Amino acid sequence: MTITQQFAERCGSPQISNLKVQRWVIALSGGLDSIVVLDLAHRTLAEAGAPVVAIHVNHQLQSAAHDWQNFCRQQCQQRDIPLHSFSISPGGGSEQQLRDARYQCFENFLQPGDCLLLGHHANDQAETLLFRLIRGAGAKGLSAMPQLRRIAAGYLFRPLLQSPRNALQQYADQQQLAWVDDPSNDCLDYDRNYIRHRVLAPISQHWHKAAQQMAVSAQLLDSEQKLLASYLAVDVAAITRANTLDLQRWHCFDQPKGIALLRHWLVDATARSVSRKELQRIVKDVINSAADGNGFCQLGSYKLRRYQQRLYLLDDSIQIQPWPELRCGQMSYITSHGSLNWQRAECGVEFVSGMYLTSKSRGLQVTAVNRPRKKFSKIMQQQQIPPWLRDNWPLLMYADQLVAIPGICICQGWLKQGQNKSYFSLDWQPL
Repeated sequence: MTITQQFAERCGSPQISNLKVQRWVIALSGGLDSIVVLDLAHRTLAEAGAPVVAIHVNHQLQSAAHDWQNFCRQQCQQRDIPLHSFSISPGGGSEQQLRDARYQCFENFLQPGDCLLLGHHANDQAETLLFRLIRGAGAKGLSAMPQLRRIAAGYLFRPLLQSPRNALQQYADQQQLAWVDDPSNDCLDYDRNYIRHRVLAPISQHWHKAAQQMAVSAQLLDSEQKLLASYLAVDVAAITRANTLDLQRWHCFDQPKGIALLRHWLVDATARSVSRKELQRIVKDVINSAADGNGFCQLGSYKLRRYQQRLYLLDDSIQIQPWPELRCGQMSYITSHGSLNWQRAECGVEFVSGMYLTSKSRGLQVTAVNRPRKKFSKIMQQQQIPPWLRDNWPLLMYADQLVAIPGICICQGWLKQGQNKSYFSLDWQPL
C-alpha cells in the first residue's frame, strides 16, 4: 500500500469519520514531514471537497525564520490552501518551551469540528519511546505519542505515525517536493536530536525496521493502557463525585491499584499527563498530610487539596469576579465560581430592594434562626465547608446587616413564613 493510500485510509477510518470533522488543519513548519502531509491532504482531502487550511508558527529564533514562513505561504498558494501564520516569542529555546508555545498557538486557533494533522512518523515515535525509557517512564509513558487525542476545541491526529521516515522521503522525491531544513535539527545539544543521530541511527543501520517495530511496541502499549483504563474507570466512578475523591474508600485498595486509580482520575479530569513524581508528592504532601494541615499540590492550572476524607481538584485558573447586582424576579445568578439560586418557598427570605451580595466575612458574627451567636468560621466548619471555599462564599446583606448565608442559614429577624410569593430559599453551589 502506498503512503497516499495509507494516508487516505487513516483519514477516512471509522474512528476519524465518527468525529465528523468540519475542517482539516495542517501544522505546517516547512520541513519534510509537514510538506508531505500538506501535499497528501491536498491530493486526498482538498480534492475530495473537504475544507483544508494550514497553520504556521514562526518561533523567530532562526535568521531564516521569515524566509521559511514565506516558503510555507508559497507552498499553500500553489495548492490553493489558506495559510494562517502566527509569530510567537516562546521566552526560551528549550525543547519543552518551544513545544509548549507552539501547541498553545494551535489550541488558540482550533475551533469545534477541527482536526489538526501533524507529520509525526514512526521514527519520531521511536525517538519518543527511547527518550521516555531513558527518563524512567512507565507503561503509560512508553505508549509514546497517541495517534488521536483531544486538543482544545478540536482533535489532533497523526496519520503517518506508523510510516517510517524513508517512506516520506521517497514520496517527496517522487513528487519532486521542496522543503526547508532547520539547522537546529542537527544540534546535539537537544535531547531528541542526540537520540536521533547518536542512538536511533546506529540501531536502524543494524536493524532496518527498528523504528517501525518500536512504533508497533508503542501502539501495543497504548492499546493495553486503554484496556486498563476501561477497567479502572469503573472503580474511579465509585469513589469520585464531581471534582472530589473519597479517600476513605480509596484507602481500601492496595497501593498499586490506588495509585493507578488516582492517576486515571487526574488525567481524565485535567486532560494532562501526571508524572510518577507528582503522584508521590500528592500522596506525601496532600493525602498523608496532617489532619489540620493546609497542604496542596499544583498540577498545571489545577490545585489538589484535601479536606477531611475527601480530595478536591480545583481549577486554579478561575478568576473570582465581583458579585452581580441582585434584581427582583431574577431567580438564578451564574458567577465565575458557582451559582446562586432563589427558589420560592413558604418559609424563607423576603426580597427587599437594596439587598446585595458580599464575601467580606472576616470577624463576622452570625446569629442564625433559633441558634446561638457564633463566628462565621465556626459555622462553616460545622457545615464541613472546605477552608478555601469560605472566603468566596456569598453573604446576603441589607445595609450593614447579615440576612443569610445561602445554602447554610437565615439570620434571626429575617425568616418569613406564609403564602407570600416574595419568600425565597437560597442555595449556593460552588464550583
